[in-house]
Amino acid sequence: MRTETAAPQRAARQAAADNGRTWGVAPMELKWLDDYIALIETGTFSAAAERRHVSQPAFSRRIQMLEEWLGVTLIDRTRKPLQFTPVAADNQAAFRNLVARIYEFRAVLKSEALDSAGVTIAAQHTLAAAFVPRFLDQLRRLGPDQNFRIRSENRADSVAMLMRGQAEILITYDTAQTPCSVPPQLAVRHVLGQDNMVLVANPALHRQLSQVREGERVPMLCYPPDSFFGQTVRAEVLPELMRRQQVVVRCVSEFAMGLRELALVGQGAAWLPSLLIHDELRRGALLPLEDLGRSVAMDIAVFFAVLAGEKGEMLMHQFRALHGAPESERHALLQPLPNAAAPSPTPQRRRAARPTRR
Repeated sequence: MRTETAAPQRAARQAAADNGRTWGVAPMELKWLDDYIALIETGTFSAAAERRHVSQPAFSRRIQMLEEWLGVTLIDRTRKPLQFTPVAADNQAAFRNLVARIYEFRAVLKSEALDSAGVTIAAQHTLAAAFVPRFLDQLRRLGPDQNFRIRSENRADSVAMLMRGQAEILITYDTAQTPCSVPPQLAVRHVLGQDNMVLVANPALHRQLSQVREGERVPMLCYPPDSFFGQTVRAEVLPELMRRQQVVVRCVSEFAMGLRELALVGQGAAWLPSLLIHDELRRGALLPLEDLGRSVAMDIAVFFAVLAGEKGEMLMHQFRALHGAPESERHALLQPLPNAAAPSPTPQRRRAARPTRR
């Protein structure tokens, strides 16, 4: 009986071993890729081996094993000094990206494991840069032992994170025309303050557009129609401008920070959140075009997940404590961050509406 079962067991063990091999080649090891990156960066086997803390013969063997696993030659060993083969030279960036992504993936997994007891805040890109740091500072004062993890996303994805239970807090822009439709049974909504989408241009373009006549061209930097800022501008102000002027679209991007940089060099005018361009407005690097297009008011809303368990109850307690703070502290929350944000009107205390995308 023992003889009858031995053969299948050996076959199973062999199959498992073969499963980790490719046509008889040893399974690839991550350290081989690290070795190869070191060779790219140092340019010599001796220097790369020293960096990797192995002998040169051992290092050379590991590079050969990587070549065997890949099935391609990376090093032209007929030439001195070190020469990479054409296929290796053409894919050096791909090798670097692959290794970086592997380590990034490991870091994300470790971070999620360590932060499993923490709180995830999902925020729109602009607010993550210009508003969340100060808001987070306030929360940390109230709960110094709490861990927070920030996820910067477009509005649609950040809303989805809250509704799927992947985030306990959502910070987003909200307008009556483009509401963020989070059901009240899923999250409690509060308005933290207000921001404005302001039509701006750099000084040279501002001088030109300040004298533009009806029907003349206006170069514009625009958002995609399906993005939150695109929907907001199209619902509120862009049609008015297009009826009066010949709008020439110079760039389309969903990233307000990218459009800000293009506006600074005079590529076109753009509606930008005032929180994002506070410093530029203060320095006169960007100037409002109030006669050409009016501003659009937007609420800055925070949503606390209802079904967040003890974390949710704690956060709600912290938030209520924050709103019970002196007016000077509440106002400080809405002050611009250095090199990032912009003045925001006095916070308006109102419950309202509902929110959607960006």
